[in-house]
Amino acid sequence: MNSQNRKHHAARCVDALIAHQSVSLRGVRHPFWRLIQVIRARTSLLSPRLGADYATHPSDAKRIILACRRLACHRKQWYQDPEDWNPPEGSSFVQMRSLVQHLLDQYTVPDFMASVWWTDYPDVTGMELYLHLGAGYSIRRFPRLAPFEITKAMAAHFIDVPDDLRWDAAIRWSQVLALGGDARLARILVSQTLLSRPTSDERFWETVIRFLIQYQPISADETRAIVEFILEQRFYPAERIWGIGSGHHPVQPDFSLQGRTLMSLRRHMVHWRTELMEKGIMPPPNVNWLDFAWKRSDIRAFRCKQEGTTWSIEELLTPRQLQMEGKVMQHCVADYISKCIRRKTTIWSMKMQKGSRKNRQLTIEVLPQKKVIFQASGKCNCEPSETAREILKCWADQEGLKFNGQA
Repeated sequence: MNSQNRKHHAARCVDALIAHQSVSLRGVRHPFWRLIQVIRARTSLLSPRLGADYATHPSDAKRIILACRRLACHRKQWYQDPEDWNPPEGSSFVQMRSLVQHLLDQYTVPDFMASVWWTDYPDVTGMELYLHLGAGYSIRRFPRLAPFEITKAMAAHFIDVPDDLRWDAAIRWSQVLALGGDARLARILVSQTLLSRPTSDERFWETVIRFLIQYQPISADETRAIVEFILEQRFYPAERIWGIGSGHHPVQPDFSLQGRTLMSLRRHMVHWRTELMEKGIMPPPNVNWLDFAWKRSDIRAFRCKQEGTTWSIEELLTPRQLQMEGKVMQHCVADYISKCIRRKTTIWSMKMQKGSRKNRQLTIEVLPQKKVIFQASGKCNCEPSETAREILKCWADQEGLKFNGQA
Protein backbone atom coordinates (compact mmCIF):
# COMPACT_ATOMS: atom_id res chain seq x y z
CA MET A 1 0.00 0.00 0.00
CA ASN A 2 1.54 3.31 -1.09
CA SER A 3 1.57 6.50 0.94
CA GLN A 4 -1.55 7.91 -0.69
CA ASN A 5 -3.52 4.71 -0.16
CA ARG A 6 -2.41 4.53 3.48
CA LYS A 7 -3.58 8.08 3.92
CA HIS A 8 -7.01 7.35 2.47
CA HIS A 9 -7.33 4.20 4.59
CA ALA A 10 -6.40 6.13 7.75
CA ALA A 11 -8.92 8.83 6.87
CA ARG A 12 -11.71 6.27 6.50
CA CYS A 13 -10.82 4.67 9.86
CA VAL A 14 -10.85 8.00 11.66
CA ASP A 15 -14.13 9.01 9.99
CA ALA A 16 -15.66 5.71 11.15
CA LEU A 17 -14.49 6.32 14.73
CA ILE A 18 -15.95 9.82 14.74
CA ALA A 19 -19.25 8.63 13.30
CA HIS A 20 -19.47 5.84 15.88
CA GLN A 21 -19.01 8.27 18.75
CA SER A 22 -21.43 10.78 17.26
CA VAL A 23 -24.23 8.23 16.83
CA SER A 24 -24.13 7.27 20.51
CA LEU A 25 -24.29 10.88 21.77
CA ARG A 26 -27.51 12.36 23.03
CA GLY A 27 -27.96 16.07 23.58
CA VAL A 28 -24.32 17.04 23.02
CA ARG A 29 -23.78 15.97 19.43
CA HIS A 30 -23.49 19.60 18.27
CA PRO A 31 -20.64 20.56 20.67
CA PHE A 32 -18.91 17.29 19.79
CA TRP A 33 -18.92 18.20 16.09
CA ARG A 34 -17.76 21.73 16.88
CA LEU A 35 -14.67 20.26 18.52
CA ILE A 36 -14.03 17.83 15.68
CA GLN A 37 -14.36 20.60 13.07
CA VAL A 38 -12.02 22.97 14.94
CA ILE A 39 -9.39 20.25 15.38
CA ARG A 40 -9.60 19.30 11.71
CA ALA A 41 -9.50 22.88 10.54
CA ARG A 42 -6.50 23.93 12.62
CA THR A 43 -4.40 20.79 13.09
CA SER A 44 -3.54 17.57 11.29
CA LEU A 45 -4.57 15.46 14.25
CA LEU A 46 -7.70 14.02 12.67
CA SER A 47 -7.23 14.77 8.99
CA PRO A 48 -4.15 14.52 6.72
CA ARG A 49 -2.91 17.60 4.99
CA LEU A 50 -1.50 17.81 1.48
CA GLY A 51 1.86 16.06 1.36
CA ALA A 52 1.70 14.89 5.00
CA ASP A 53 0.64 11.70 6.75
CA TYR A 54 -1.39 11.72 9.93
CA ALA A 55 0.32 13.46 12.83
CA THR A 56 -1.04 10.84 15.22
CA HIS A 57 -1.08 7.07 15.46
CA PRO A 58 -4.56 5.54 14.97
CA SER A 59 -4.75 4.66 18.68
CA ASP A 60 -3.92 8.27 19.56
CA ALA A 61 -6.57 9.47 17.13
CA LYS A 62 -9.08 7.31 18.99
CA ARG A 63 -8.09 8.93 22.30
CA ILE A 64 -8.47 12.39 20.79
CA ILE A 65 -11.97 11.51 19.61
CA LEU A 66 -12.82 10.14 23.06
CA ALA A 67 -11.56 13.39 24.58
CA CYS A 68 -13.86 15.35 22.28
CA ARG A 69 -16.79 13.21 23.36
CA ARG A 70 -16.05 13.74 27.07
CA LEU A 71 -15.44 17.45 26.64
CA ALA A 72 -18.73 17.75 24.76
CA CYS A 73 -20.52 16.01 27.65
CA HIS A 74 -19.20 18.82 29.88
CA ARG A 75 -20.28 21.61 27.55
CA LYS A 76 -21.73 23.59 30.46
CA GLN A 77 -18.27 23.88 32.02
CA TRP A 78 -16.67 25.51 28.93
CA TYR A 79 -15.35 28.99 29.69
CA GLN A 80 -14.41 29.75 26.07
CA ASP A 81 -15.59 28.68 22.63
CA PRO A 82 -13.50 26.13 20.71
CA GLU A 83 -13.53 28.41 17.68
CA ASP A 84 -11.33 30.88 19.61
CA TRP A 85 -8.61 28.27 20.21
CA ASN A 86 -5.17 28.75 18.69
CA PRO A 87 -3.25 25.43 18.82
CA PRO A 88 0.43 25.57 19.73
CA GLU A 89 3.25 23.75 17.97
CA GLY A 90 4.03 20.37 19.48
CA SER A 91 2.88 16.76 19.73
CA SER A 92 -0.71 15.68 19.38
CA PHE A 93 -1.28 15.63 23.13
CA VAL A 94 0.44 18.97 23.67
CA GLN A 95 -2.12 20.39 21.27
CA MET A 96 -5.01 18.52 22.90
CA ARG A 97 -3.88 19.70 26.32
CA SER A 98 -4.00 23.23 24.99
CA LEU A 99 -7.59 22.69 23.81
CA VAL A 100 -8.64 21.25 27.18
CA GLN A 101 -7.09 24.20 29.01
CA HIS A 102 -8.68 26.66 26.58
CA LEU A 103 -12.14 25.24 27.24
CA LEU A 104 -12.05 24.41 30.94
CA ASP A 105 -9.40 26.45 32.76
CA GLN A 106 -10.82 29.51 34.43
CA TYR A 107 -7.84 29.01 36.76
CA THR A 108 -4.59 27.21 35.95
CA VAL A 109 -4.68 23.43 36.26
CA PRO A 110 -1.41 21.42 36.34
CA ASP A 111 -0.49 20.22 32.84
CA PHE A 112 -0.44 16.50 33.73
CA MET A 113 -4.14 16.60 34.67
CA ALA A 114 -5.23 17.06 31.04
CA SER A 115 -4.68 13.35 30.31
CA VAL A 116 -7.83 12.44 32.28
CA TRP A 117 -9.85 13.44 29.22
CA TRP A 118 -8.29 10.90 26.84
CA THR A 119 -7.76 7.78 28.95
CA ASP A 120 -8.85 4.50 27.35
CA TYR A 121 -11.52 4.06 30.02
CA PRO A 122 -13.50 6.92 31.56
CA ASP A 123 -11.72 8.41 34.58
CA VAL A 124 -14.76 10.01 36.17
CA THR A 125 -13.01 11.07 39.38
CA GLY A 126 -10.09 12.49 37.42
CA MET A 127 -12.38 14.55 35.19
CA GLU A 128 -14.32 15.83 38.19
CA LEU A 129 -11.05 16.80 39.86
CA TYR A 130 -9.98 18.66 36.73
CA LEU A 131 -13.21 20.65 36.64
CA HIS A 132 -12.87 21.33 40.38
CA LEU A 133 -9.35 22.74 39.93
CA GLY A 134 -10.28 24.60 36.75
CA ALA A 135 -13.03 26.41 38.65
CA GLY A 136 -10.42 27.69 41.09
CA TYR A 137 -11.00 25.37 44.05
CA SER A 138 -8.19 23.86 46.09
CA ILE A 139 -7.45 20.15 45.75
CA ARG A 140 -7.87 19.98 49.53
CA ARG A 141 -11.57 20.78 49.11
CA PHE A 142 -12.19 18.00 46.58
CA PRO A 143 -14.45 15.50 48.38
CA ARG A 144 -13.56 12.30 46.51
CA LEU A 145 -9.91 11.76 47.40
CA ALA A 146 -10.43 9.50 50.43
CA PRO A 147 -8.52 7.68 51.83
CA PHE A 148 -5.91 10.34 51.04
CA GLU A 149 -5.78 13.29 53.42
CA ILE A 150 -4.34 16.19 51.42
CA THR A 151 -2.12 18.47 53.48
CA LYS A 152 -1.09 22.00 52.56
CA ALA A 153 2.40 20.76 51.73
CA MET A 154 0.98 18.06 49.43
CA ALA A 155 -1.23 20.61 47.68
CA ALA A 156 1.83 22.79 47.06
CA HIS A 157 3.82 19.91 45.52
CA PHE A 158 0.85 18.77 43.42
CA ILE A 159 1.29 21.80 41.15
CA ASP A 160 4.76 20.67 39.99
CA VAL A 161 4.21 16.96 39.38
CA PRO A 162 5.86 15.50 36.21
CA ASP A 163 3.64 15.46 33.15
CA ASP A 164 3.70 11.68 32.67
CA LEU A 165 1.86 10.78 35.90
CA ARG A 166 -1.79 10.00 36.46
CA TRP A 167 -3.57 12.19 38.99
CA ASP A 168 -3.67 9.48 41.69
CA ALA A 169 0.04 8.73 41.24
CA ALA A 170 0.59 12.50 41.38
CA ILE A 171 -1.01 12.60 44.82
CA ARG A 172 1.38 9.89 46.04
CA TRP A 173 4.28 11.80 44.50
CA SER A 174 3.17 14.94 46.33
CA GLN A 175 2.85 13.00 49.58
CA VAL A 176 6.40 11.65 49.37
CA LEU A 177 7.87 15.10 48.75
CA ALA A 178 5.70 16.69 51.45
CA LEU A 179 6.98 14.13 53.98
CA GLY A 180 10.58 15.04 53.14
CA GLY A 181 11.36 12.46 50.48
CA ASP A 182 12.95 13.17 47.13
CA ALA A 183 11.88 12.74 43.52
CA ARG A 184 13.89 9.50 43.21
CA LEU A 185 11.91 7.75 45.96
CA ALA A 186 8.64 9.18 44.68
CA ARG A 187 9.37 7.85 41.18
CA ILE A 188 10.19 4.37 42.49
CA LEU A 189 7.00 4.17 44.55
CA VAL A 190 4.64 5.38 41.83
CA SER A 191 6.22 3.45 38.97
CA GLN A 192 7.35 0.18 40.56
CA THR A 193 5.01 -0.55 43.49
CA LEU A 194 1.31 -0.75 44.34
CA LEU A 195 1.61 2.67 45.96
CA SER A 196 0.92 4.33 42.62
CA ARG A 197 -2.78 4.10 43.62
CA PRO A 198 -4.69 4.73 46.87
CA THR A 199 -4.69 1.76 49.24
CA SER A 200 -7.12 0.42 51.82
CA ASP A 201 -4.84 1.47 54.70
CA GLU A 202 -3.28 4.84 53.94
CA ARG A 203 -2.34 5.60 57.54
CA PHE A 204 -0.21 2.47 57.69
CA TRP A 205 1.45 3.08 54.33
CA GLU A 206 2.37 6.59 55.42
CA THR A 207 4.47 4.99 58.17
CA VAL A 208 6.17 2.88 55.50
CA ILE A 209 6.93 5.96 53.40
CA ARG A 210 8.34 7.76 56.44
CA PHE A 211 10.53 4.71 57.15
CA LEU A 212 11.86 4.69 53.58
CA ILE A 213 12.57 8.41 53.75
CA GLN A 214 14.42 8.02 57.04
CA TYR A 215 16.57 5.01 56.12
CA GLN A 216 16.93 5.50 52.34
CA PRO A 217 17.39 1.93 51.01
CA ILE A 218 20.41 1.75 48.75
CA SER A 219 18.61 0.73 45.57
CA ALA A 220 15.28 0.84 43.80
CA ASP A 221 15.20 -2.97 43.92
CA GLU A 222 15.43 -2.96 47.72
CA THR A 223 12.74 -0.31 48.06
CA ARG A 224 10.45 -2.33 45.83
CA ALA A 225 11.28 -5.53 47.76
CA ILE A 226 10.45 -3.87 51.11
CA VAL A 227 7.05 -2.65 49.88
CA GLU A 228 6.26 -6.06 48.37
CA PHE A 229 7.32 -7.91 51.53
CA ILE A 230 5.13 -5.71 53.73
CA LEU A 231 2.21 -6.14 51.34
CA GLU A 232 2.57 -9.92 51.41
CA GLN A 233 2.91 -10.17 55.20
CA ARG A 234 0.19 -7.74 56.24
CA PHE A 235 -2.40 -7.96 53.46
CA TYR A 236 -2.09 -11.10 51.29
CA PRO A 237 -3.77 -14.38 52.33
CA ALA A 238 -1.41 -16.67 54.26
CA GLU A 239 -2.12 -19.49 51.83
CA ARG A 240 -0.51 -17.45 49.08
CA ILE A 241 2.60 -16.68 51.16
CA TRP A 242 3.07 -19.57 53.61
CA GLY A 243 1.62 -22.43 51.59
CA ILE A 244 -1.51 -24.40 50.78
CA GLY A 245 -3.84 -24.89 53.73
CA SER A 246 -2.63 -21.92 55.80
CA GLY A 247 -5.87 -19.98 55.41
CA HIS A 248 -7.06 -16.73 53.91
CA HIS A 249 -5.92 -14.48 56.77
CA PRO A 250 -2.59 -12.64 56.36
CA VAL A 251 0.54 -14.10 57.91
CA GLN A 252 1.27 -10.92 59.92
CA PRO A 253 -1.85 -8.71 59.87
CA ASP A 254 -0.39 -6.59 62.68
CA PHE A 255 2.99 -6.11 60.99
CA SER A 256 4.51 -2.75 61.90
CA LEU A 257 7.76 -0.90 61.30
CA GLN A 258 7.64 0.68 64.73
CA GLY A 259 10.97 0.17 66.50
CA ARG A 260 12.62 -1.34 63.43
CA THR A 261 15.71 -0.15 61.62
CA LEU A 262 16.63 -0.92 58.04
CA MET A 263 19.08 -3.57 59.27
CA SER A 264 16.52 -5.28 61.52
CA LEU A 265 13.96 -5.24 58.70
CA ARG A 266 16.48 -6.81 56.34
CA ARG A 267 17.10 -9.60 58.88
CA HIS A 268 13.37 -10.18 59.30
CA MET A 269 12.86 -10.35 55.54
CA VAL A 270 15.41 -13.18 55.43
CA HIS A 271 14.39 -15.10 58.58
CA TRP A 272 10.67 -14.32 58.94
CA ARG A 273 9.51 -17.94 58.57
CA THR A 274 11.76 -19.16 61.37
CA GLU A 275 10.80 -16.23 63.59
CA LEU A 276 7.06 -16.85 63.16
CA MET A 277 7.45 -20.56 63.91
CA GLU A 278 9.47 -19.78 67.06
CA LYS A 279 6.72 -17.39 68.21
CA GLY A 280 4.07 -20.05 67.59
CA ILE A 281 2.29 -17.90 65.02
CA MET A 282 2.73 -20.32 62.11
CA PRO A 283 3.25 -24.11 62.06
CA PRO A 284 6.49 -25.95 61.26
CA PRO A 285 6.66 -27.70 57.86
CA ASN A 286 5.61 -31.14 59.20
CA VAL A 287 2.41 -29.86 60.88
CA ASN A 288 -0.88 -29.47 59.02
CA TRP A 289 -1.98 -25.87 59.36
CA LEU A 290 -5.53 -26.93 60.28
CA ASP A 291 -4.20 -28.89 63.26
CA PHE A 292 -1.68 -26.27 64.37
CA ALA A 293 -2.63 -25.44 67.98
CA TRP A 294 -2.13 -21.96 69.34
CA LYS A 295 -1.22 -21.24 72.96
CA ARG A 296 -3.91 -22.07 75.50
CA SER A 297 -5.18 -19.12 77.55
CA ASP A 298 -4.91 -18.87 81.33
CA ILE A 299 -8.68 -19.20 81.64
CA ARG A 300 -9.67 -22.70 82.73
CA ALA A 301 -12.28 -24.94 81.16
CA PHE A 302 -15.56 -25.71 82.95
CA ARG A 303 -17.49 -28.89 83.71
CA CYS A 304 -20.56 -29.61 85.84
CA LYS A 305 -23.51 -31.98 86.13
CA GLN A 306 -27.16 -31.05 86.50
CA GLU A 307 -29.95 -33.61 86.71
CA GLY A 308 -28.10 -36.25 84.71
CA THR A 309 -26.80 -33.79 82.13
CA THR A 310 -23.11 -32.96 81.81
CA TRP A 311 -22.25 -29.42 80.76
CA SER A 312 -18.79 -28.40 79.55
CA ILE A 313 -17.07 -25.27 78.26
CA GLU A 314 -13.76 -25.83 76.47
CA GLU A 315 -11.41 -23.59 74.54
CA LEU A 316 -11.02 -24.24 70.81
CA LEU A 317 -7.34 -24.35 69.96
CA THR A 318 -6.92 -25.18 66.25
CA PRO A 319 -8.24 -23.84 62.94
CA ARG A 320 -9.95 -27.19 62.32
CA GLN A 321 -11.86 -26.93 65.62
CA LEU A 322 -13.03 -23.39 64.78
CA GLN A 323 -14.09 -24.49 61.30
CA MET A 324 -16.06 -27.41 62.70
CA GLU A 325 -17.69 -25.17 65.32
CA GLY A 326 -18.73 -22.70 62.62
CA LYS A 327 -20.07 -25.46 60.39
CA VAL A 328 -22.18 -27.11 63.10
CA MET A 329 -23.38 -23.88 64.67
CA GLN A 330 -23.88 -22.19 61.29
CA HIS A 331 -22.05 -18.95 61.97
CA CYS A 332 -18.78 -17.25 61.04
CA VAL A 333 -16.55 -18.15 63.99
CA ALA A 334 -13.95 -19.58 61.56
CA ASP A 335 -13.16 -15.97 60.62
CA TYR A 336 -11.61 -15.56 64.09
CA ILE A 337 -8.65 -17.88 63.40
CA SER A 338 -6.15 -15.07 62.91
CA LYS A 339 -7.23 -13.31 66.12
CA CYS A 340 -6.98 -16.56 68.07
CA ILE A 341 -3.48 -17.30 66.80
CA ARG A 342 -2.36 -13.89 67.98
CA ARG A 343 -4.24 -14.23 71.28
CA LYS A 344 -6.33 -11.19 70.55
CA THR A 345 -9.34 -13.28 71.47
CA THR A 346 -10.32 -16.79 72.55
CA ILE A 347 -13.20 -18.95 71.38
CA TRP A 348 -14.96 -21.46 73.61
CA SER A 349 -17.59 -24.11 72.94
CA MET A 350 -20.33 -24.96 75.42
CA LYS A 351 -21.64 -28.52 75.07
CA MET A 352 -24.41 -30.51 76.73
CA GLN A 353 -24.15 -34.31 77.08
CA LYS A 354 -27.00 -36.69 77.93
CA GLY A 355 -25.98 -40.32 77.82
CA SER A 356 -23.83 -40.79 74.70
CA ARG A 357 -25.24 -37.73 72.90
CA LYS A 358 -23.27 -34.50 73.03
CA ASN A 359 -24.65 -31.30 71.48
CA ARG A 360 -23.13 -27.86 71.05
CA GLN A 361 -25.14 -25.16 72.81
CA LEU A 362 -23.12 -21.94 72.63
CA THR A 363 -20.06 -20.45 70.96
CA ILE A 364 -18.42 -17.98 73.34
CA GLU A 365 -15.86 -15.27 72.63
CA VAL A 366 -13.72 -14.18 75.60
CA LEU A 367 -11.20 -11.33 75.47
CA PRO A 368 -8.27 -12.83 77.42
CA GLN A 369 -6.55 -9.58 78.42
CA LYS A 370 -9.70 -8.02 79.87
CA LYS A 371 -11.27 -11.33 80.98
CA VAL A 372 -14.54 -10.24 79.38
CA ILE A 373 -17.14 -12.52 77.79
CA PHE A 374 -17.60 -10.44 74.67
CA GLN A 375 -20.37 -12.46 73.04
CA ALA A 376 -22.15 -15.81 73.32
CA SER A 377 -24.32 -17.15 70.51
CA GLY A 378 -26.32 -20.28 69.87
CA LYS A 379 -26.91 -21.96 66.53
CA CYS A 380 -27.38 -19.47 63.68
CA ASN A 381 -26.41 -16.70 66.15
CA CYS A 382 -29.59 -17.15 68.18
CA GLU A 383 -29.82 -16.01 71.82
CA PRO A 384 -28.73 -18.48 74.58
CA SER A 385 -31.38 -20.48 76.40
CA GLU A 386 -32.07 -19.74 80.05
CA THR A 387 -30.22 -22.89 81.15
CA ALA A 388 -27.22 -22.04 78.95
CA ARG A 389 -27.13 -18.57 80.52
CA GLU A 390 -27.02 -20.09 83.98
CA ILE A 391 -24.13 -22.41 83.03
CA LEU A 392 -22.30 -19.48 81.44
CA LYS A 393 -22.70 -17.43 84.63
CA CYS A 394 -21.35 -20.31 86.73
CA TRP A 395 -18.25 -20.45 84.56
CA ALA A 396 -17.87 -16.67 84.71
CA ASP A 397 -18.04 -16.76 88.52
CA GLN A 398 -15.46 -19.59 88.62
CA GLU A 399 -12.94 -17.73 86.42
CA GLY A 400 -13.67 -14.16 87.46
CA LEU A 401 -15.01 -13.18 84.03
CA LYS A 402 -17.18 -10.15 83.34
CA PHE A 403 -19.86 -9.88 80.70
CA ASN A 404 -19.57 -7.32 77.90
CA GLY A 405 -20.95 -3.99 79.11
CA GLN A 406 -20.68 -5.00 82.74
CA ALA A 407 -19.14 -2.33 84.94
